[in-house]
Amino acid sequence: MQADYMESCNCDFGCSCNFSGFPTSGRCEALVGYHVRSGQYGETALDALDFIYAASWPKAIHDGNGTICVYISERASPAQREAIGEIAYGRAGGSGAFSVFAPTFRYVLDPQLVPIEMKVDGKRSRFAVPGILEVSLTPHIDPVLGSERDVRVQLPGGFIWTTAQAAKTAVMKILSPSLNFDHSGHNSFYTVVDYQGP
Repeated sequence: MQADYMESCNCDFGCSCNFSGFPTSGRCEALVGYHVRSGQYGETALDALDFIYAASWPKAIHDGNGTICVYISERASPAQREAIGEIAYGRAGGSGAFSVFAPTFRYVLDPQLVPIEMKVDGKRSRFAVPGILEVSLTPHIDPVLGSERDVRVQLPGGFIWTTAQAAKTAVMKILSPSLNFDHSGHNSFYTVVDYQGP
């Protein structure tokens, strides 16, 4: 699966989890949008589908006890919904973050089939589920010159991504019965990921 990846979280810029393994404020909360450029699960094609990964952990991710809910585009067929669920909840295995994060969740909520609004535009990307969640990325701006900064983070051994454009969130919030937070103005990244099956 090759996908546009739009990450937002509650950490300070750069996300300290990438450096120390521990989030800035003690807990980790994230909303991540995926636009599948091309992909396949068995015989099921996943091209052009969108899904959103919403997660919260009371401490660092590796300490566990997290909550996850995956939002899947209502355009997905029954086979595609099942495939994305297997992948995003980590049951499909393979490379990428999904199977690594899976054991850290105590509360695994049923996937939600919803209308997803998604605009892929690098550090200005946005995604939303109307009435539930919204994320809008914006680039860092030089406070003296007023020009856009091109900030990139490289993680040669990264299992989610290895190089990403660093940005911040103009909006980052979710309001649902099990996940409820607003971390607008914090860390975000944009990149393209390429995950392989087992």
